[in-house]
Amino acid sequence: MYDIALETISHADGRVDTESLSSFVAAYQTVTLLTLGELWAIPIMLRLALIENLRRVGARMAADRTDRDLAEDWRIK
Repeated sequence: MYDIALETISHADGRVDTESLSSFVAAYQTVTLLTLGELWAIPIMLRLALIENLRRVGARMAADRTDRDLAEDWRIK
């Protein structure tokens, strides 16, 4: 379920709504049916995947900021 949540978020650029989630799960179930427990796990897995996505974005922003600071230091010298 976590992988499904990550894929849903990555395809929607972090924006998840009921309609897109429903269509993504329906498409997944054409290949493999999900159990009731897996369907119940979707909300918590989405939360975890969104937090992971925020962590990745934050890490990328921090790295970009470090690179800009280093470039500024080189420009000044």
